Amino acid sequence: MKEINRKDNKLVTFSKRKSGINKKACELSTLTGTEVGVVIFSPAGKPFSFATSSIESMANRFLNRSANKQRSSSFYC
Repeated sequence: MKEINRKDNKLVTFSKRKSGINKKACELSTLTGTEVGVVIFSPAGKPFSFATSSIESMANRFLNRSANKQRSSSFYC
């Protein structure tokens, strides 16, 4: 896998992948009955979010829980 260099191709790929991630997050929530929240920043820095409930309340819940624990269950590439 390598970074896409052309700006036009990068934006098209971002748009398609963003839609795919949102669809998968929705499926995960539906199949497992869980709350799911995703925040994605575009190459230009614009934020996009998907959440099964309020993204703000989910983020606050996550941050409050993470503040009380040393390790959280975040995944990084």
